[in-house]
Amino acid sequence: MNTVFRFLRSAGLVLAVCLATAAPLHAATGKGEFALKGIGATDCATLVREFKAGTPNAMMYGGWVYGYLTAMNQSSPDTFDLAPWQDLNTLTNFLIEYCGKNPRTSVGQAVFNMTAALKPMRAKSASAPVRLGPKGGSVVVYADVITRIGQALKAKGFYKGPLDSNKPQFSDEMSQALKAFQARNKLAQTGLPDQFTLFRLFAN
Repeated sequence: MNTVFRFLRSAGLVLAVCLATAAPLHAATGKGEFALKGIGATDCATLVREFKAGTPNAMMYGGWVYGYLTAMNQSSPDTFDLAPWQDLNTLTNFLIEYCGKNPRTSVGQAVFNMTAALKPMRAKSASAPVRLGPKGGSVVVYADVITRIGQALKAKGFYKGPLDSNKPQFSDEMSQALKAFQARNKLAQTGLPDQFTLFRLFAN
């Protein structure tokens, strides 16, 4: 199984549960009918099979996910980005896990459920991307996510420095606090907010 999902299970992240229980989005017609376009119309069993085989089609699912999220970012009120820190690898791994348990569900429905589960974690207002770390080993996060990182580290007792949501800064002090958090949670001590660290940090 993919390393990301082994980590997700050990972290106790609840998004996979939310995917299973999220209500479908409202359809376009009064009868609840709408057309799924492209690869979203295939079933979950096919998605899992394509990813396990490593076929060229596997990449098309990621494109469909990003296209759908972009459309939802544009059309959803009070929303800048539904997935402000989750990268494409993480999102597709959520789908693989969900689809493995729900093989007859359409890929489109799985993505709809994921969108509903992501909504509480969305970025509500525009935020500039910020590159952190040295070239070749850097990560890119929104300024809003830096604020969230500081808040989470402070709430967990790792960071005691200042927080300014108007001018978020990933200071050396915050990086050291993140290293301490990574050490406590047996993660690579990079001091950078990689996906594994963010999952653990933002988990309830």
